[in-house]
Amino acid sequence: MFDSLEQCRALFDELPLGMFIQGPDGAPLYVNAAALEIFGMERDQFLRHHSASPQWHLCSAQGTPLPPDQHPAMSALQGTPAREVSLAIHNRRRGRLVPVSMDAMPLKSKEGTAPSRVCVLFREIAEAERALHESESRYRAMAQTQAEFVVRYRRGGTLTFVNDTYCRYLQKEREVLLGQNFYPFFFLQDREALIRCVESMTGETESQSLEVRAWLPDGRLVWQKWNNTVIVDEAGQVVEFQASGMDITRSKQAEESLKKSEERYRSLFDNMLNGFAYCRMILDSALPLDFVFLEVNQSFERLTGLRAAGGKRMSEVLPGLWDSDPELLAAFRRVALCGKPEQMECYVNAISEWLSVSVYSPEPGCFVIVFDVITKRKRTEECLAFLAQSHTSATPDEQFFHRLARYLAGTLDMDFICIDQLEEGNLWASTLAVYYNGNFEENVRYTLKDTPCGEVVGHNICCYREGVRQLFPNDQVLQDLKAESYLGVVLWGSTGVPIGLIATIGRKSLSNRDLAEEILQMVSGRAAAELERRIHEEERLRLEQQLLHAQKLESLGILAGGIAHDFNNILTGILGNSSLGLMRIDPASPAVENLQNIEKGAIRAADLARQMLAYSGKGMFVVEPVSLNGLLTEMVHLLEVSISKNSQLVLELAQELPPVQADSTQLRQIVMNLVINASEAIGDRGGTITVRSGLRHFNEQYLKGAWSEKEIKEGEYLFLQVEDDGCGMDETTLSRIFDPFFTTKFTGRGLGMSAVLGIIRGHRGAIKVESKPGRGTTFTVILPASELPVQDQAGEPQPAPEETWQGSGTVLLVDDEEFICTVGASMLEQLGYQVVTALSGSRAVDLYRDRGDVRFVILDLTMPHMDGEQTYHELRKIDAEVKVIISSGYSEQEVTRKLSGTGYLAFIQKPYTMQALTDVMKRCDTRRRGPRS
Repeated sequence: MFDSLEQCRALFDELPLGMFIQGPDGAPLYVNAAALEIFGMERDQFLRHHSASPQWHLCSAQGTPLPPDQHPAMSALQGTPAREVSLAIHNRRRGRLVPVSMDAMPLKSKEGTAPSRVCVLFREIAEAERALHESESRYRAMAQTQAEFVVRYRRGGTLTFVNDTYCRYLQKEREVLLGQNFYPFFFLQDREALIRCVESMTGETESQSLEVRAWLPDGRLVWQKWNNTVIVDEAGQVVEFQASGMDITRSKQAEESLKKSEERYRSLFDNMLNGFAYCRMILDSALPLDFVFLEVNQSFERLTGLRAAGGKRMSEVLPGLWDSDPELLAAFRRVALCGKPEQMECYVNAISEWLSVSVYSPEPGCFVIVFDVITKRKRTEECLAFLAQSHTSATPDEQFFHRLARYLAGTLDMDFICIDQLEEGNLWASTLAVYYNGNFEENVRYTLKDTPCGEVVGHNICCYREGVRQLFPNDQVLQDLKAESYLGVVLWGSTGVPIGLIATIGRKSLSNRDLAEEILQMVSGRAAAELERRIHEEERLRLEQQLLHAQKLESLGILAGGIAHDFNNILTGILGNSSLGLMRIDPASPAVENLQNIEKGAIRAADLARQMLAYSGKGMFVVEPVSLNGLLTEMVHLLEVSISKNSQLVLELAQELPPVQADSTQLRQIVMNLVINASEAIGDRGGTITVRSGLRHFNEQYLKGAWSEKEIKEGEYLFLQVEDDGCGMDETTLSRIFDPFFTTKFTGRGLGMSAVLGIIRGHRGAIKVESKPGRGTTFTVILPASELPVQDQAGEPQPAPEETWQGSGTVLLVDDEEFICTVGASMLEQLGYQVVTALSGSRAVDLYRDRGDVRFVILDLTMPHMDGEQTYHELRKIDAEVKVIISSGYSEQEVTRKLSGTGYLAFIQKPYTMQALTDVMKRCDTRRRGPRS
C-alpha cells in the first residue's frame, strides 16, 4: 500500500490525532508528532518509557494517576478494544493536564494468534470543554433565576452546583455548599430511600420524583419535593445528577389535615352506633316513587340486617316498604321536598323493629336518615306496663299465668307457651298454663327427662335458636309442633330453690335472642313471686284443711275414746257378773245358756269398743319387730277366701326387707280391711287386687299429701300398698273416707277405715290414698322400719292348766265406778283374796297409809279429782315398793306413755273376764309374795 516505511511514518506524523504503538511489555515502539505535542516530550524521551522507568503517566479525567492495569492498552492486549475513554495527559511543556479521548486497538500478528501490539489513538478535547463551558454558563444563568431549588451532584452526593434560591433557603453561601455532601441534609429514614432511588438511576432512567423530609439549619424538619434526572456523557454514562425541588411543608400539612379530617369523618361515619343513610328521592310529578341509598354506614347494615344497600334503590332492598310502612315514606317525602327536619318513633313492619328516626335534608331532593333501633326499650316498656297492670287490675275471669302466657306469645312471637310448677325433685312438672294457637290447652303433668325443659332446671336460662327438634327427638311436643326454636327460664323461689319454669317454643328460628332472654328474665321474677304465693296459699289451705280434719278427728277420737272407755267400764261389770254367775250357778241350770249369751254379747261389744279405741289411737298394741312379707304370706289364704270370687289377688313383695316395729294383730286388721274394701270396690264385674311391699325414699312433697298424726320427715320407709282397678272414688268421698261412722255400704258401721287410720297413727306412720272415679284406688301405708331382728315365734311350752288357783292376802281395789268395785271385789274374793275398795284416789291413799296388810293395789287410771297417775305417785311416796296393777279401758301403750319409768307391777285392760283377772293375779302373786312390811 505504501512504497516504503518512511512514507508510512510521514503519513502518521501528519495525522492530527496522537498515535503511538506499544508492545506487550508496555514499552512504546512508535509515536507520531501529534502525540509528542500533546505529551510535550521529545521522541527519544517518549520511547525510553518503560514500566521499570516510566517517562509519562496517564491520568483520569479528574487528574488522579491511572494505575497501569487500568490503561486502555491493557484492555486491548487482552483482545477487547477500548473506545473513547476520557483521560488526561500531563503536558510537561504546558505544565497542565490535557484532557483527551483515547482509543486502543489490538494489532494481531500474521499467524492470527493473540495480539502482540496495541495501537493507541487519542485527541485533545479542549474545544469540547469550551463548548460545554458556554452551555453551562447559559444553564447557570437560567438556573439562578429559577424559583425552585436547583442542584447538581455526583454519585455519592457531592454538590457541584446550587442555585441562589437553594442558598437563600438554607441561608448558606454557595462556596460553603459546593463540595459538601447533598444527602445529610435529609431526614435519616428518608435519606436512605433517596440514596437508593438516585444511585440506582442509569442513563436510560428519565427521572425520579420523591417527597422527603429535610433538616433546616434552624432545626426545623420540613417536607421537600425533588425531581431527579441524570446527566450522561457521550457514552451514555451517568456523570452527574440534577435535581429541582421545592418546600411543600404547607401543602403537606394541609394535605395531612385534610386526610385526618377525612379519616375522622370516615371513622365517625363507620363507627357511629346510630344507623346513617344518605338518600336521593326519585321524583315523578312531585310524587316520590322511590329513592336511592347513596351511602350507608356499617351500623345501618348491622341494625337493619340489609346488606350492600349502598347504590341501590329502596324498591330493590325493601320491595314491600310502600305497602307496609306508608307513613314512614310520607315523612321522607316531606323532608326531601320541604327541607324541614322531622323526628319520630315508629314500628317498621318491613324489618320488624321499633326505630327512633331523625330525618333532615342537606340539599333539595335528598334526605339523610339517622336512626337507632329501640325495640328493646319499647318491649321493656311494654313488659313493665304489663307487670304493673297485673298488680293493679287483675281480670277476674283470667288468672295471672294465663295472661302472662298470652302476653309472651304475642311479644316473643312464639307459637307455644307453657308455665310449669316443678315437682318431685325437679324431675316432673305440672303445667299451670298452656297457650297454643290462640287457645289454652288442658293442664298436664309430664316428665322433664329428654326435654329441653330438663336442661333449663339447674341453669338460669336455656336457649336453642334453631334445630331444637333434632336435639330432642324423644320430646313428642317438639315433634308435633315441628319446633325450631326454644327459650326457657327457671322460676326461683325466695330460698334460692327452683320452683317452676317458663318454656316458649317457636316454629321458626329465634331472631333476637338477647331481647327475648331479657323479657323472659324480667317476667320470671314476677311469675316466680306469683307461683310462690300460689304454693304458699295452697300450702296454707292444705294445712288449714289438715288442721281442721285433725281437729275433727281428734275431737271424734276423744269422743270415741271416751265412749269406749266408759263402755268398757260398763262391760267390765257385765262380764264380771256373767263370769261370777257362771261360776256360782249349777251347770245344769237353764240360766247357764243365758249367762253365756250375755258373756258373748259383752265380748262382741268389747271388740267394738276396741275398734273405737284403735281409731282414737289408744288401742292395745303389742309392738315388736314384724316381718311384713312373712305376715302377708301367712294371710294369703285368709285373704283369698275373704274376697269376692270375681277378684284376683296378686302379691308383689320386695325381697330382703327390714322388719317393721308394729303390732302384728293390728297390721293384719289393716291388711284385711284394705283388701276387703278393694274387693267390694271391684264388685261383681271382676278385677285385680295387687298387694305390694317395699322400701323406698319418700320425699317431702309426697308425704304432704299423706294422712298421719303428725307430718313425718322425708326419708326411707317401708310401705304396704293395696291397689285395685275398681270403681274408684270422687273428691267428696276421699275427703271423708277416714271419718268414723262414714260408710258407702248399706250394712256398714263406718269404723273399718277409721280403725285403719287410728292404727297407723298409733304406729307413727302415714297412709296415702290415690283414686279417681272409674280408675281404681291405691292405698299406700307408710311405716318406719325397725333395726331389731324378728323374734322366733316358735311355740313355747305352755304350763298345764291347773284345776283351781287361789291367792291370799289383802287387795286394795280403786275405781270411781261403784259397780266395778262391787263386781271386782266379788271376783277377787272368789280367788281367795280379802278386798278393800276405794271410790277415789285420795281415799285409796288414806287406806293404804292406815293399813299395813295390803299386798296389791288394783288402780283405775281414769278418775275424777285425783286420777290414777297422781294416786300412783302418792302411793309410791308412802311405799316405794308398792305393788300396783293398773286397770284401764285404754291400751297398755297409753298407760306406758303416762307412767313411763315408774315401775308398776302389771296391767289389765277393761273389760276383763274372770279368767283374765285370774291370769294377772296369779302372775303377780307368784312373782311377789308377802305383805307390805
